[in-house]
Amino acid sequence: MNSYEEQYYKVFEIPFRDTYLHLKASLDTGRRRYSFTKLDFGDGPIFFTNAEKGDMPFIVSDFNLHSFFPVVSKEIADKLLPLNINGFQLFPAVLIGDDEEWHEDFFFFNAYENLDCIDFERSEILDYSPDDSRHEVIKYKFKNEVLDAIPQENRLIIRPHKVAGGGLLIHESIVNKINKYVKDSEFKFFKLSDYKLGDKYK
Repeated sequence: MNSYEEQYYKVFEIPFRDTYLHLKASLDTGRRRYSFTKLDFGDGPIFFTNAEKGDMPFIVSDFNLHSFFPVVSKEIADKLLPLNINGFQLFPAVLIGDDEEWHEDFFFFNAYENLDCIDFERSEILDYSPDDSRHEVIKYKFKNEVLDAIPQENRLIIRPHKVAGGGLLIHESIVNKINKYVKDSEFKFFKLSDYKLGDKYK
């Protein structure tokens, strides 16, 4: 039996850093419902600004997070563009600096489909009730039969259904491809088999 929890990761910002870049979607980008809709390339890129302008410097890295969605440089995107992942596309993004300079050649992880792949009966859930529309997961367990039915190359990035707070689950093969571009002083990948809710603050 596959131990899928050994194969997938969650990524978080390192908390309590002296400097960080929190990206804020522009008003027009927000109107496009970018966080849960398949974006149309014909509508042009989406735009982000520094949410902490005036308080934190605008310092861009190859790997950035907007909420739980990665926003990555072309160097990272080029590693992922050949992949055919269900419910996912890399979408052009522009990061606007505090001086209004446009930083192009960035890509947003547009994960627009949820996959019902978490076994909430076997997972550790905070105040679990099967009637809840969303569940706060303390410790993850997959529905193995769901992942078994999907070719690995089509499920390298998963947006799990009915998980409170959302989050993307990223396959180890992608983590291995991009890890050298991710500053360990800024972000940390947690293997699901090791991860428990709240670990990002440790």
